[in-house]
Amino acid sequence: MTTTTSNGTENASHSTPSSGRQTPFRIAIVDNDRLVLGLLASFLDKQPHLTVDWTANSGRSGIDAYHRSLCGTAPAADLIVTDIAMHGMSGLEMCSMIRFEDDHTPILGVTSYDPQMYATEALAAGMQGIVAKEDLERLRESIATLLDGSRLPMRDGVFFDSPQQAFARLQADGKPALLNLSENERTVMDYLSQGMLTPDIAMLMDVSPSTVKTYVSRATRKLGVGNRREAVAEWLRITNL
Repeated sequence: MTTTTSNGTENASHSTPSSGRQTPFRIAIVDNDRLVLGLLASFLDKQPHLTVDWTANSGRSGIDAYHRSLCGTAPAADLIVTDIAMHGMSGLEMCSMIRFEDDHTPILGVTSYDPQMYATEALAAGMQGIVAKEDLERLRESIATLLDGSRLPMRDGVFFDSPQQAFARLQADGKPALLNLSENERTVMDYLSQGMLTPDIAMLMDVSPSTVKTYVSRATRKLGVGNRREAVAEWLRITNL
């Protein structure tokens, strides 16, 4: 039977998962602040029921690390903790990309700002909750709740979706924009968003300027806009807060 605790979470009030599992739960952490990343990893690795599986310092490298973990011999992470606001691919976009193909791994957002500022966006991206980075006790309790298969509150009487519910919703909505773009198209959009010109991009990517223009044209179409300027604006919108 599911109950609600004094702080609004479902199930029993504890900071240690009650599944009876003997081996530690594997946690992944993504944050572009290397100091914060190290502090979070150190804190979580000291918990008796947790071990840090992998870390990444950007949304893009978080996606890569997640995919590498699926191909490894060891089990993939049981839960992912990610910063919300990161340069390039935000934690929200990283989450939506993972959630579109993953129906079971809880993803917990962390932020240096008021978590309620991003709660609606975190829910839409498929996250299972969001907490303040400095509230380590709430972070630990939230992780325990999610690892027990329970849900975290978004606001009074409203809970975040489970991974399964979020997966089904994102599948029905269709691919996130970033998944529609190829790696080369994403790279070109990153460079354009930095104000770089076609010849410079071509030199960095070791391709011809016409190839760069082809990538831009394809990306523009996939982003659902009409020209390069609009494509850059849309790219900035979906990759930055």
